[in-house]
Parts: sequence; structure tokens; C-alpha cells
Amino acid sequence: MPDKTVSSQSGITLPVVLAGVAAAVLGFIAYPYLTGSDNNSANNGQLSTTQSTNADNAALASMQENLQTSLALPDDFRTVPEFNLVSATGNPVDQSVFEDQWSLVFFGFTHCPDVCPITLQVMKEIVANLEEQQHTAPQIVFVSIDPARDTPEIMEKYIGYFDKDFVGITGDVNAVLKFTSSLGIVASFTANETDPENYGVDHTASLLLIDPQGRVKAKVTPPHEAEKITADLVLLTAQPS
Repeated sequence: MPDKTVSSQSGITLPVVLAGVAAAVLGFIAYPYLTGSDNNSANNGQLSTTQSTNADNAALASMQENLQTSLALPDDFRTVPEFNLVSATGNPVDQSVFEDQWSLVFFGFTHCPDVCPITLQVMKEIVANLEEQQHTAPQIVFVSIDPARDTPEIMEKYIGYFDKDFVGITGDVNAVLKFTSSLGIVASFTANETDPENYGVDHTASLLLIDPQGRVKAKVTPPHEAEKITADLVLLTAQPS
């Protein structure tokens, strides 16, 4: 006895409809293999991205093996954000100060009793070492994390003790805090009950190497030794940016 059929409104029997649907599904599945244009493009794109990422990671690891005191960072680690602050000369300064040149940046304050002056002296030695080796030295930038006391006039005089070509940056307290925190720099203040104006400041002592595109490419942690940092900078700044 033949199977019963249920007709659709158009008069086409259900088996015929099911057969058509099955053919369409099979065609859809088979189409990519017949045309060669399946998800291969997407898969190839993903494979290409993975290969590129693996290559970048391998290059970074290879670079790290040759660094003495610096931590090499990937391109997407951090980028200098937009900001509006003041230079030690009293002029407006923004993110463009980092464009088209390498920069070695230190965050500190002029009332610092030891770490800051020692670090700035080391940075002066680094510049001298690189110039002696006929290697272009990075721009040296000193950012105050204590702008309440570090006016442009004080910053300019302080920087002058080390190198008048160093760039000093200060400005509005909130703007400075936003800028430094965006780069992972931390500062904490300790009150001085007997001498309120002479409060203490603890801060991140690492140096940041920023490339001509404004990307943070390396972090140099203490202790800061001029010879080791010089060797690292030769390697780091020789890489395509």
C-alpha cells in the first residue's frame, strides 16, 4: 500500500518538497568544495593572522634574549594618549612631542632626594655613550608626578643641572595624573605633619622607551646602569618602528 501524502497549498506533495529541500541543503554543503571558495578564505585569513602573531612573538622573544636590563613590549601594549600639559619652558605640550623620534621617558619630581637625580644623571651618560658610538640618542623626557610643586620655572632650572636639551613636562595636577596613569605609572603621596610642604612621594621608577609612532616599546626597570641601557637602546631603536 502506497504511502499517504499531504499536499501543500500549491498542490505539491510533501515528499517532493522534502526531496527539493534535501537537494538544496546538499548543494549548499557541497558548494564550497566545488568552487574552492568556502571558508578557506576566512580560514586562510585566520591562519595568516596566527602566523603573523607567532612571528611577532618569536621576534619579540628573540629580541628579549639579547637585552640586558629592558623588557621588550609588543606594539599593542600601550600608546601615548592625547594630552595637554606644559613644558619646562612654559609652552603648551601635547602628544606630538613624541612624534617622529624615539624618546626615553622618566617620571619623577624635583624634590626627590636620590632616585630622580641619580636616574637623570644616568640618562645623561646614556646620551653621551650613544653619541660617542655615533648612534642617534633618543629624546630624554622628564615628566613631573608632583606638579603642585614643580612649576615650569622650577622644572627648567632642575633639568638644566643635567642637560638643557632634556624635555621637562608638568601641568595641571589632574591632567598629569590622567597622563601618567594611562602609561601605567603609579604615584602615592605621604603627608608630613611637621612640614606639610615637604610631603613624600613614592613613584614608579622605570623608564619607558617610546617609538616615533607613540607606542611604548620597552620598559627599563631599576637599577639603572648606563652601559647596559645604552646597549639595549642600540638594539631596540634599530628595529623598524
